[in-house]
Amino acid sequence: MSDTIVARRYAQALYEQARETRQVEQIDADVELIRQALADSRELVRLFESPVIPREKKQAVVDQLFGPRVQPLTLRFLTLLIEKEREGLFPAIVRAYRRLRDEQQGIVEARARVAHPLTEDEEKKLREALEALTGRRIRLQTEQDPSLLGGVVIRVGDTVYDGSVRHQLSTLREKLEQGAFVTN
Repeated sequence: MSDTIVARRYAQALYEQARETRQVEQIDADVELIRQALADSRELVRLFESPVIPREKKQAVVDQLFGPRVQPLTLRFLTLLIEKEREGLFPAIVRAYRRLRDEQQGIVEARARVAHPLTEDEEKKLREALEALTGRRIRLQTEQDPSLLGGVVIRVGDTVYDGSVRHQLSTLREKLEQGAFVTN
C-alpha cells in the first residue's frame, strides 16, 4: 500500500476520533502546530524518518516537544504512529489531514506568484476575487518571483491563471509573429 493511501487513512482516523470527541477545532490547531514544527525543522523530519533512531528516543522527543502543547488525543495518535513504526509519515499525514479538513470546509488552496509583495489590502482583494471566481473559500499563499516583471500567476488546484507581464508580452510576441496585427 502506498504511503499516500496510508497517510490518508491515518488522517481520516484522527479526524473521526476528533469528531466523535467533539475536539475538531482543537485537533485542527494541533495538526497546524505539528505542521509548522515540521516545516521549521528539517532535523525534526529527519529524526522521524530515520530507521536508526530508536522509537523510545522518538517518543521522548514527541513527549517533550508536543506533550504540553497538544490535546491528549493528538499525543496518543502520535504515540500510536511511533508504536506502529509510521512516524516517518508524520508530514504526509499532516498534509492529508489538512486536505481532508479543507475539503469538508469548502476551502481550496491558492498559490500566487507575484513580482512585488502585496499589501494586506491587495491580498484581501485578490482572495475575494478568487473566492468569487471559484465559489469557495480560499487559503491564499503568496510568494515573490521577480522574474515575472509584473502581474500575478495564480494556481488554484489544477487551474493556472497567468496575468503576468511576461505572459502578456509572450502572447503579444506570438501575435506579432503570426501577423495578427495589420496596419492601415
